[in-house]
Amino acid sequence: MKSKAYDSESQSVDRNVIAELRDVSKSFGDVLAASDLNLSIGEGEFLSFLGPSGCGKTTVLRILAGFEVPTKGEVLLDGEVVNGLDAYNRPVNMVFQQYALFPHMTVTQNIGYGLRQRRPRLSKTQIVKKVTKALDVVQLGGFENRRIWEMSGGQQQRVALARAIINEPKLLLLDEPMAALDRKLRKEMQIELQNLQRQLGITFVLVTHDQEEALSMSDRICIMREGHIVQVGSPQELYDRPKSRYVADFVGTSNFFSGKITNLTENLVSVLLENGMSMQGILGGELTVGQDVCISIRPEQMRLHRQGDGLTVKVLNRIFLGEHTEYLVTHGTLGDFLVLSPRQSELNDVPFNRGDEGLVSWDSSIALILENN
Repeated sequence: MKSKAYDSESQSVDRNVIAELRDVSKSFGDVLAASDLNLSIGEGEFLSFLGPSGCGKTTVLRILAGFEVPTKGEVLLDGEVVNGLDAYNRPVNMVFQQYALFPHMTVTQNIGYGLRQRRPRLSKTQIVKKVTKALDVVQLGGFENRRIWEMSGGQQQRVALARAIINEPKLLLLDEPMAALDRKLRKEMQIELQNLQRQLGITFVLVTHDQEEALSMSDRICIMREGHIVQVGSPQELYDRPKSRYVADFVGTSNFFSGKITNLTENLVSVLLENGMSMQGILGGELTVGQDVCISIRPEQMRLHRQGDGLTVKVLNRIFLGEHTEYLVTHGTLGDFLVLSPRQSELNDVPFNRGDEGLVSWDSSIALILENN
């Protein structure tokens, strides 16, 4: 019987486990690329590994694929340990960042390549039937005889996806597959990938350094840092309840004010900032009096207004973003920070311009006090 996968933070995900990492570490000589990783991946889940370059996320993907063997620990697929199983024998396929398509082959030949390597061999009729179905899934019907170099970047990505899904893998690994696409096309492909994943029911594991990509597509996100998993959760959990400054800074945008905890109460915590100001907020983890911390406040949780209570600030810059306007403001003690105003507020009031003075306020209940690392 398969075990159940769950979110280690909220235990809100209830799926059969399709893949597991148990105390997995990977070293390349003296370099530790992955350290003591423990993670369950649920059947039909869209999981993303998010982190900066060199954090170990691609190493994890290659370990799942079978291109790398763990130095320590076990990798399980569908309940079976697969450490010694070659990549081509695993129920896994991978879409590479550069797609790795054959330029001298047609679309049909590229998509059917894996099927032609199967033993026992499939008949030509079976291969044509499967290729046609895969082309329909990625909406490339009519492109069968095109050469790869005749296709756009988005079309090439679809060919790579079709080649990956044609073998009906239990796990589809995506190594920054949209990095080479422009912003508009990347947005379109994000939606197509989500629709494709729901349609096929295959477990998708994505590696990316693009926080917006991970937030918009994933059921869960695994944040990595220097080979370690630092937090796993749904996009909303990681955005609303990060456990450290690192996570808050990597998932979304936040303003940070460093200091030490001076008082702990049941509802609010007092922090003496490095600049001498005192601020209050709520705990984002297990912290103690005297500990070095930071207060994290999202720009959209701050209000910029002309009347009432608040800190007096000066507008340094104004960037119109369509639905929102981003203001860079400065305060004599706190320094520079960002405020994000909704478009509707500007329709009801005169927008602030560079050089204007205003008042900034926020609710203490939304100010998160986090580990300052």
